Amino acid sequence: MTDKLTFVSVVFDAEVTLLELQARSMRMFLAPDAVDKIIVLDNCLLGLGSRRRARLLDAYGVHAPKVSFVPTRDLFDPGATSGWRSQQAAKLLISSRVRTPDYIALDAKNHFTRPVTSADFVGDDGRARGRSHPYDQHPLRSSLVHTIEYLGGDKAMVEGAVRAFPPTATPFVLRTSVVQELIRDIEESSGRPFAVEFEDRRLLEFFLYSGWATVRGPGLPALRNESPLTSPTVWPKAAHLQGVEDTIAEARDSGAFVFAVHRQALAHADRATLDRVARHWVGIGLFRDVKEVKRFLGRFKRSYTPALALTRSAERIQRLTRKIPFTSRRAHA
Repeated sequence: MTDKLTFVSVVFDAEVTLLELQARSMRMFLAPDAVDKIIVLDNCLLGLGSRRRARLLDAYGVHAPKVSFVPTRDLFDPGATSGWRSQQAAKLLISSRVRTPDYIALDAKNHFTRPVTSADFVGDDGRARGRSHPYDQHPLRSSLVHTIEYLGGDKAMVEGAVRAFPPTATPFVLRTSVVQELIRDIEESSGRPFAVEFEDRRLLEFFLYSGWATVRGPGLPALRNESPLTSPTVWPKAAHLQGVEDTIAEARDSGAFVFAVHRQALAHADRATLDRVARHWVGIGLFRDVKEVKRFLGRFKRSYTPALALTRSAERIQRLTRKIPFTSRRAHA
């Protein structure tokens, strides 16, 4: 029987409403006996206030007693890293507060679409679900090569990773003990706090985890069983009616139990496209009717633009005052 899991979701100001949708989907579809804890990594500029926390806890429903809110600034020096990279570092550093053998990293845009148990994430053999894919033509190929070389991998390891390697998308299953050992190793070998090294070396959290397991750890076959774990996503470039139809079809054909709509897609899609998203959410039971979805989208849009503007301004100030390279959240998936 698979152990209970910890679910870790990271959020910043422009995505709080999306996290509420994720919480609603957990209440409806995530089996209570699959959950040990739900940790919300709060990367909001001023932190999640009491009203927003209360609204989220209401959305989590039966899971609310297991929810905790952890400001990312509690995990590392705020001057160590900034922008979307701080969210990535936090997904690994939170391992110090996880008590289950495995934890699931989620982005706020992910939401469940059908009943889910811990077995959907971790197989009976104790290994994580998640299928590798090639990176020879992938836009992140250079980042993957950089990570393997940074960790000391040889040419054969680099070539093997480019042929097939785990994705960088959520949901992603992380072995808690491996993440903790990875962080200790990086800090000891670099002589610097993990978040500082992570930022300075321009690392990506899931490449680092999978790369460390490959080069210095137990090897990926010991951690992953190469079974599907996908989250079809409506990306900004597909924020049109056909793009949404194609993504819904992908979810149906693959049997995926996680779906995602990127915040920019929701913010900029036309009415017909949003209506199709609304009908999809109603069809899987996340909302009672399209009117309820429209009220939800109205709240999202009213908060999105000012939240994004405030966040970008704060990051520019942080870059100037602390001399941290500015990385726009627009690059964050």
